[in-house]
Amino acid sequence: MVCAASGLALITPLLLRRGISDRLTGSDPYHRTPSAAPLSILSTAEIGDFAALPEVTPSQRLDTAPRDLAADGTAGVIAHNRQPVHVYAAPATAAIAWLAPQHNGIDTWLPVIAQQPGWVQVLLPSHPGNASGWIRTAELDLTVTPYELRLHRRSHRLQLFTNGNLARSWKAWPGTAEIPTPAGRTFVLAGTPHSAPARVLALGMHGPTPSACTGSVGTVAIHSSVVQADARAPDCRTCIRVPPEAMDALTRLPLGSLVRVYR
Repeated sequence: MVCAASGLALITPLLLRRGISDRLTGSDPYHRTPSAAPLSILSTAEIGDFAALPEVTPSQRLDTAPRDLAADGTAGVIAHNRQPVHVYAAPATAAIAWLAPQHNGIDTWLPVIAQQPGWVQVLLPSHPGNASGWIRTAELDLTVTPYELRLHRRSHRLQLFTNGNLARSWKAWPGTAEIPTPAGRTFVLAGTPHSAPARVLALGMHGPTPSACTGSVGTVAIHSSVVQADARAPDCRTCIRVPPEAMDALTRLPLGSLVRVYR
């Protein structure tokens, strides 16, 4: 458990890091404007409360988070919190974690997979795979992305859908025969700038092996087939490799866009 003093040091700077990043892939293709509602200032008690909870990050394990086992599409709604918020296993229960508005300078955008009055359920990037959690709607900015990615492991195809219609399709290499890319729903978590020489799109899912492609333990990424010369290298075995030209479109996707991986 983290002490309140260290939690204060971690949480206070987050209040200064608001707004949509314009230097990362998929940040704001539709000029999304956060809510104009004023942000409340966290009290000392609230800061101490956050400090006593684990933070939702790609490296954090949240065994109490409900698993998302569905494979359905969504309405394309994505959520962003402009200040730290609590995450719950179910509405109106005790909080299990807290979520920062940014992670490593990247705005947090998560796909909404279910709704109840006053609440939304979102996918989380934490361990183990398929983690999800509930957040109060009043604490979020909500918008819609028309994009969705679908990866078909057996046919080795990655498809880009726009408003439910197939827009693009590419050959893809999902992991290896021994360690394939995990099946299920995930989302676009972060990425390198569109103009970067080696472009990588990190997803909110995890494989059983470390990934040097994203700099986060186990995080699966989509990247050009030329980034990793040895597709069976231990630091990239669960990642999704695509032709270099595919990254031109993929690195423009809004953060939070849904990704569905089929067996």
